[in-house]
Amino acid sequence: MKEHLLTRLEATSLMVGAGVGAGIMAVPFLADRVGLVGLAVILPISWAASSLIHLMLAEVLFRTGRDLQIVELMQLYVLRGRIGRWLLWVIFALLSIAFLANLAAYVSGAGEIVAGLTGIDQPLAEFLVYVISASVVFFGLRAVGVAERFGVLVLLGLVAAIGVGAIPMPYHAPLGPSGSAKQWLALYGMVMYALWTFYSVPQVVKGLGPDRHGAVRAILTGLGINGVLTAAVALVALGISAEVTQVAIIGMTDRMGPWVGITGSLFIVFALLTSYWSVSLALADILRERTGISVRVAWLLATLPSLLILWVGAWQFLEWLRLAAGATAIVVALVTIPMYRQAHQTGSVSDPGWTLGRWGSPAVLALVLLSLVLMAVGSLVSLG
Repeated sequence: MKEHLLTRLEATSLMVGAGVGAGIMAVPFLADRVGLVGLAVILPISWAASSLIHLMLAEVLFRTGRDLQIVELMQLYVLRGRIGRWLLWVIFALLSIAFLANLAAYVSGAGEIVAGLTGIDQPLAEFLVYVISASVVFFGLRAVGVAERFGVLVLLGLVAAIGVGAIPMPYHAPLGPSGSAKQWLALYGMVMYALWTFYSVPQVVKGLGPDRHGAVRAILTGLGINGVLTAAVALVALGISAEVTQVAIIGMTDRMGPWVGITGSLFIVFALLTSYWSVSLALADILRERTGISVRVAWLLATLPSLLILWVGAWQFLEWLRLAAGATAIVVALVTIPMYRQAHQTGSVSDPGWTLGRWGSPAVLALVLLSLVLMAVGSLVSLG
């Protein structure tokens, strides 16, 4: 019997922490162009599509019976033979770029806020953010699970405080629907990205051991909480901001007074920290499995470049997000569905304890593929 490294609350927190980060702050900027009606349409569609693809990966892991990351699952089920081995290294490189884009965005965004709060230089603030973030991941899955649990509780409290602070403010959100097809696609791509905790699924499954139904509930609950938080931040930002900024809380704090400004700044810092923990842990595990390097070397390679690439120059905050979301979705769209079908045929566990059932039918898989392609397109289209 495998050891339970995480409680169900910690597993759920891992999912929430992986999603509540940079993406949730970019959603209001894009939602401002399509209105509240557009957001109300896109959010549930995104949650359903995201839930299916996350649970698809969970079932692949259940049927495999081994604690593997996404790259090694690809090797096991879809990328075999000489050509497959070369393609696997290409995908490994693309995923590493996407992960590093995520992590660099988290350090950049949190560093900017810390520098603004403390008055220190931004490079020093980014270094402090890196040290705090990477030191938790150094101690592994159990430490990250505990840290995520406390981090998510702080995030929920800060969102509640922001909501209370917004109550007396005049509300003027655009109703819509409005905007071009490109703007709708851009919003859909970013909402999907805000809900995207795909690479934390192996950690959740590993952390809960044989508790398959617990893992499924943690995945669905985590995605649900992310959806609620995304909606809450968007509603406040759209309704009270004089200008909806690319990083939403910057515009919100300009309008809501000193104490709410500090609360908002703390929210974005904690959101980015929790995302950094989840994403860098997943990257470290992928590096270790693919290359055979030690745990500590994998940790260093998964974390340090996120700081160094900022110090040699970086794109604007939203550009990092769009790169990461687009590259990630394209890779996942190409391999996840055939991997799922192959796991049904050749997986070593005949009774996985939980399956998608009718939700894994060919028709549903076709819709999932379409949703992933649209996510990739939406993440890369022009915002003009």
